[in-house]
Amino acid sequence: MQKLSKLTMKLLLLLTMLSLTLPGTSAWANQELRVLIETENYHLTKFEPREGTYLGAYVIQDTLINADMSKFNQLTGKKHASFFMYVGYGRPFPEQWFNDLKAVDAVAHIAWEPNDGLEVVQDDAYLRSFARQLKDSDMPVFLRFASEMNGDWTRYNGDPEKYIEKWRLVHDVMAEEAPNVMMVWTVFTFPQETILKYYPGDEYVDWVGVNIYNVVYHNNNLKHRADHEDPLELLDYVYDTFSERKPIQISEYGATHFTITDNKEHVEFAIEKITRMYKGIKNKYPRVKSIFYFDVNNLINAPLNRRINNYALTTNQEILATYAALINGPHYLSEIAENQEGEPSRELLNVKDPIHTINGTTYISSHAVRNYLGAQMVLKQEPKLLQITKNKYTFNIEVTNRPQPDAAFVKNGTSYLPLRVLASRLGYRLTWDPLEKMIKVTR
Repeated sequence: MQKLSKLTMKLLLLLTMLSLTLPGTSAWANQELRVLIETENYHLTKFEPREGTYLGAYVIQDTLINADMSKFNQLTGKKHASFFMYVGYGRPFPEQWFNDLKAVDAVAHIAWEPNDGLEVVQDDAYLRSFARQLKDSDMPVFLRFASEMNGDWTRYNGDPEKYIEKWRLVHDVMAEEAPNVMMVWTVFTFPQETILKYYPGDEYVDWVGVNIYNVVYHNNNLKHRADHEDPLELLDYVYDTFSERKPIQISEYGATHFTITDNKEHVEFAIEKITRMYKGIKNKYPRVKSIFYFDVNNLINAPLNRRINNYALTTNQEILATYAALINGPHYLSEIAENQEGEPSRELLNVKDPIHTINGTTYISSHAVRNYLGAQMVLKQEPKLLQITKNKYTFNIEVTNRPQPDAAFVKNGTSYLPLRVLASRLGYRLTWDPLEKMIKVTR
């Protein structure tokens, strides 16, 4: 009889666990749902805007417009805040290009690439002179040193320790000689597993960037289709890893509309991907504070082994019109903000902790309550209550054995609290976006 009782108890426990995980009733660690919470614990970095995204582009290889930045602004219907160019480490300072930037009231973004290897990067006359010229430019500068280091196609891949050493050297020289420089640490979307090995540390990085491209095929191979890839999903790893502490830059973005792989036009593909990216940033990724479109027809303006895709906006009127419509409006910024480094800012941060949705109620962890909502919690016994305190607000939430809409529960040693109750009691507002499956929690 005793054995039967124990068996019965085990079966009941199993049924209880199953009832919490049935489709439609529960989604433990609901990865599809995004929760963005307005936090008060973030401080701005160099030239970071409080709201919106700096609009940028790469046009220096667009032969159709003769690399004319003013013409690009005219064709897209909006002034771009920044343009970028590649500069090989060891090459002269691009003085004329800086003058051209000033003529269109834009700031510089330099992809500074040590293509002869990291050993050439030394604290020497070249580095110091380049830094002083950046300072003398009298403008904010995005300095994207040695980007895409996580990929084996660069000459500075393979030795993370050496890379970090050289990055920190460049950072320290710029901090001393050129305080107007923002050090932008930029990776490629893949391979992800090597990315963190190359991170120099928060104190050595101002912005974190990622290069994203939408192509129909990978590696010019008909068997490697890539048209299913969502540009926002390609952004997720970098965004989720770094956006709580650094502004995110999409240092390069392009979507092909013709590829030699199948020798076909893919205009609808490009429109779909560009729309997804620029709408998604605006609606779903508020920590993306700058984006640069790669306006290049690689079929004619790339090395022979890379003449595969056409990313240029200016070669297709339908795509150009789509881009122009997407960047219209106040979100995409034409001017660089005043430097407010260190100032507190209310930022919408993506909750990385597990999010549970059970019978229509969304729960967040006690850790998220502390880190994102800035509330304090004290557990009280008999009856079991969580006392929540923030500023002038103090209230109790009951802790129950099973999830209930107005109560907290414990799973694997962590308390989970109903988000709607928390928001209403702490003076926040919830906004639900069904298309993006996203909740915004704002003051």
